[in-house]
Formats: sequence, C-alpha cells, structure tokens
Amino acid sequence: MINAYGLVAGLLLTSFVSLGQTTPLNAPGGAVTVQPGSVPANSPGTVQPQTPTPATPAGTAISSAPSPDANAPAPALTVSGFKRFSDPLLESLIQLGLDNSPNLRAALSRVEEARIRVRVAQSFLSPSIRSSALITSQSLSERRPLSVPNQADLLPRFQLNTFQLLPIDASYELDLFKRIRNTINVADLQAQASDADFQSFRLTLASDIARTYLLIRGNDAEQSVFVRNIQSRDSTLAILRERFRAGLISQIDVQRSETDYATLQVTLKGLARARIELVNGLAQLCGQNPNQFQIPAGNLPSQVPQYPYATVQLDQLQRRPDLLQYARQNQIAIAQVVLQQASTQPRVTLIGSAGILSGRIGPWFTPSSATYIVGVNASVPLYEGHRARQNIALARQQTQTNQQTYQQALQLAQRDAETALDNQSLLREQIDLQQQTLSLARRTERYNRELYIRGLATYLEVLDAQRTILTVEQQLVQLRSQEAQYAVALLRAVGGDYQ
Repeated sequence: MINAYGLVAGLLLTSFVSLGQTTPLNAPGGAVTVQPGSVPANSPGTVQPQTPTPATPAGTAISSAPSPDANAPAPALTVSGFKRFSDPLLESLIQLGLDNSPNLRAALSRVEEARIRVRVAQSFLSPSIRSSALITSQSLSERRPLSVPNQADLLPRFQLNTFQLLPIDASYELDLFKRIRNTINVADLQAQASDADFQSFRLTLASDIARTYLLIRGNDAEQSVFVRNIQSRDSTLAILRERFRAGLISQIDVQRSETDYATLQVTLKGLARARIELVNGLAQLCGQNPNQFQIPAGNLPSQVPQYPYATVQLDQLQRRPDLLQYARQNQIAIAQVVLQQASTQPRVTLIGSAGILSGRIGPWFTPSSATYIVGVNASVPLYEGHRARQNIALARQQTQTNQQTYQQALQLAQRDAETALDNQSLLREQIDLQQQTLSLARRTERYNRELYIRGLATYLEVLDAQRTILTVEQQLVQLRSQEAQYAVALLRAVGGDYQ
C-alpha cells in the first residue's frame, strides 16, 4: 500500500506539473531593467517596456477611427534629445534631477508593483499543493442522540482519535478557455501602462529642468544687457557732470541721465530677484537644498536644436509615453472583453489528496493506513442575473471610450508639436529682423551722439536713442529665450528626441 500510495501521489503531482508548464505571455519581471551603469546607485534607472500582443475578442465592436498600433515598439526613452543643446551643465542637471526626484522613485516603485502583480497572475498557471498535520481527539457523550431510539438512558462513552500524517492536498485549474492566460495578459498590459507612466514623468521632469535652466540663462542674458548699458550710461553720466561743471550744458541733461541710470539699476535688481526664484525652483526639481544650490552665470545657447522635418511626423508623436500609456489602456480594455467572455465558460479543476490516516499512533506506518482521493471539479455558471453579459458590454464600451480618449490625446499632441514647430520657424525669422533693427538703432544712436556733441541735437534725442537700443536688445534676448523654450517644448512633444 505504501508503494501504491507513492505511485498514485507521484502520478498525480506529475500530471499537475506537466499541465502547468504552459508558456506565459511574459516572463516574470522581464519588462523592467534597472541599469545603474555610470549613474549613482540611487538612480531610478532605465525602464524598458515590452510590447504586448493582445488577443482581439470575437464580436468586439471596434470604432472606425484609427486606433494605436498594438505592435508599435515601445520607446526606450532617454534624455538624449537635450544633449542637442551642447550644454554639459544642462545634461548634468537633468541627470541630477532623475537621480534624486522622490516622485520619480515613487513612479518606478509603481512599475515594480505592477510587475509583481504579473508574476502573481502567472502563479495561477502552476498547481497548488498544501500540507498540514491533523491530530484530533473527540469524546462522544453518553447521552448522544441516536437515529434508532434506545431504551437505555445512557450509552457507552466513545473516544474518537484521528491522527493524519503528511497530508498533501493538490489542485490545478485546467485553463481550457484561457481565463488565466487572459488575466496574465491584462496584468502585463497594466504593467506596461505603468512603464509608460514612469517614462512620461521622466520626460516631463527632464523638460521642466531644461525649461527652467534656459529661463535662468535668458535672465542672465537680460542682466548682461542691462549691465552693459549701465556701464555705458555711467561713463556718459560722468562726462555730462564734467560738462555741466564747465558750464557747457544745462542741469536738465544731467538729471535726465541720472534718472535713466537709476531706472536701469532698479530693473537690474528685479531681474536678479527673478533669477533667485528660478534657481530655487530648479533646485526643487533637482531634489537639492536651495541654500546650497547655485547656478553660475552663463549665456543662452548659440544655436538651439532644429527639427529636421517640415512637419511633425505622426510616428514620432506615437512614441510619446503619454500616448503609449493611452494605447496600453485601450489594449487593456480589449483584453478585458476577452477575459469577461472567458468568465462565462466552465472552470475545471483537478483535485487530489493523499496521506496517512489512523486512529492510533502505532499503525501509522502500516500499508493499511495510506489514504488518497483524486477527482475533477467542474463549476458551470448557470444564471447570475445577466451579470456576465453586462460585464462584457461594459468592457466593450470602455474600449470605445479609450479609443476616443486616445484620439483626443493624439490631436492635442499634434497641436502642441505643430505649435512649437511653427513658433520656432517664425521666431528664427523674427530674430533675424530684430538683429537688423538693433543694427539700425545703434547707427541712429551714434548719429544722434555726434549731433549732440556738435550742438545740433538735444541730449533727450541721444537718451531716446539709447533707450531704443536697450529695448531692442532686451527684446532680442527674450526672443532667443523663447526660441530655446519652444525647442524644449518640441522635444517633449515628440517624445524626447527626434530620432
């Protein structure tokens, strides 16, 4: 009996294991790879989402509007596009923010949670085996009821002992209608949606750092304009004061120059205050202490990245992580339809139990104490108030909703990208015209200054020409800063890079 019990138990477990060796849709934890490489140990790493191939449910109503490609490659988003600015400090700041952002670490943790859920879903493809020892002793009452009346008031007291050693309970659900596999597919798509959410936050953080950094550089450029003009007005004011002492000019010219000089200093202090706020904001984005975070003065990039195409390419827009997230959600809705359809099918489970059962400890290891049970359990839903039918209808409707949401998000992405591209093109033309205007303003200022020295013009005309130069220079710097901002916006709109 012992050999028979071992043979039956072995065959039972072997059949469970062989049935459970079904290839899962996705290897456990295969979608997230943390690559420390040259980045610090606390870096969130790089997430490499995989591409699912969801099944299309039979009879699912699909909208006629174009839907995202289910087999589109998921982008391994990096911040390589911001290297096109050729600014090592900008690259180091972006990497600093990616390494130290607590929100980014939380997003990466959510990705890991989703991957664990995939492995939990995959575990249902394997058999379930449990073991527990059972030792009980029951004393039956002398006045216990009997099915056949007995004239005696009392019955002999009966002691019932149960000793069960090494019981093994095994069960395995036959995935005949792919309910478990569809559950794994849904979990895998949800994990990939979490991947896309992480990538979206990563790109957003890098874009915000680049935008704030370039605003600081634009502020530095404006301050340089005012410092240069203040130095020029300072020397001019000194000359006017000497000429007033000599009686060559009236006091009104000196007062006008002093007023203009003071106005420039006030504006310069305002720019310095605005720079402090920008630097503190950049410190927060990089996860640093504002008291210990400093950005040295610098210049705007001489050239900003230029989009190599006349119009924004649709395939590049579809690489955006937020659009990829919408696409995964649409695939989840389609997979949910298949899962709900599978839930209406019977569930067949193989069950088995084996062990050693005896009323006394002595005969435990005798062949006659061996016991086992093998069977099949089938559960068939007959009537649940049309719940399954409504769940299928709900899943199909969610598919339609997600498709329309994706189309709306795609249109917004096209608008953002085209707006950034058009503004970049127009700003380049505007910058060229502004540079020509600056040349003319400087020529006018030199002419008025010569006339003033000869006594043929008033100082008010010279001052007005100088103010015009200052305004044109400031506008030119602001245009260049806007061009850099739109370059960042375009990089973000196309998913992080042009390639």
